[in-house]
Amino acid sequence: MLGAGWNTTPALPGQSLASHAVVVFVHVPWNDANRRHKLEFSLIDEDSTDPVQVVDAAGDPKPITAEAEFEVGRPPGVKAGSNLLTTFAFTMTPGLPLMPNKGYAWVCKVNGEESARAEFYAVPPPLTQLVQPNGLT
Repeated sequence: MLGAGWNTTPALPGQSLASHAVVVFVHVPWNDANRRHKLEFSLIDEDSTDPVQVVDAAGDPKPITAEAEFEVGRPPGVKAGSNLLTTFAFTMTPGLPLMPNKGYAWVCKVNGEESARAEFYAVPPPLTQLVQPNGLT
């Protein structure tokens, strides 16, 4: 995975984070195989447990969330009692409204229970990124 493992990202008010992807690995216990499960994925900030919102083209606020349903079968030859693995990738297009000096987290829930959290911090960009080509800021 290229670029995996970051926990800080530059952010400026009024600008948005570039495209990126979030990968989720779900370990399904043997006894939960061959059943439908619901995955919920959302971006929250340090001030709330509600998802961060973006404004859509119509001007309406929309939460930054994704949902999927999945079912994992028991492949032949796998040792009884083994955890089974399934993977999801969510591509985030430009437009995440991050504020500098603020913490965020991608939160993953399976069947309504939080199963993982990946925290990161939005930081002001280095001063060199704020200087215009003509040398003015």
